Amino acid sequence: MAPAPVPRPVPDDVRTACLLWYSALGVGIVQIVAAMLAQLGQRQQLAQQLFDRMKEQQPGLTMAQAQTWAAIAALVMALLWVVLTGAGAAIVYLMGHGKNWARALLTGLAVFFALGTIGTLFGSGSVGGPAAVVAGCAGIVQTVLAAGAVFLCYRKESEAWFRPGPR
Repeated sequence: MAPAPVPRPVPDDVRTACLLWYSALGVGIVQIVAAMLAQLGQRQQLAQQLFDRMKEQQPGLTMAQAQTWAAIAALVMALLWVVLTGAGAAIVYLMGHGKNWARALLTGLAVFFALGTIGTLFGSGSVGGPAAVVAGCAGIVQTVLAAGAVFLCYRKESEAWFRPGPR
């Protein structure tokens, strides 16, 4: 009977990358809360925009209904981001257990974060105030953490660990 293969230890770079990813996801929660607070400060303007857009299609729409729909839309968006953050944490967990597809998926997520940060840095910024500044800064920090994690996952030792073989 052949002895069981000795599992390879997780490289320090991969462990660190997982911690960076978990931190990036945590900062993402801060970003979501700050963005929702920024939108809460502008809820009247958002409801007015919704009312103006829908007035022709729905003549019976009242401003109170538009405000309710704007609040529901913001809540649904926040819940969606929380669910996606949980899914991201599960993918980080799987990456930490050697799943190469998880590493690839997280690399794509880091690109998504980078594109969002570029928009934050060079965009016009329709929502202002301190909460919007916190959300923007959190997005930048999140991108830096994700970029560091991706870099660590593609270093020589990490690259070899993600290749197929006994763990």
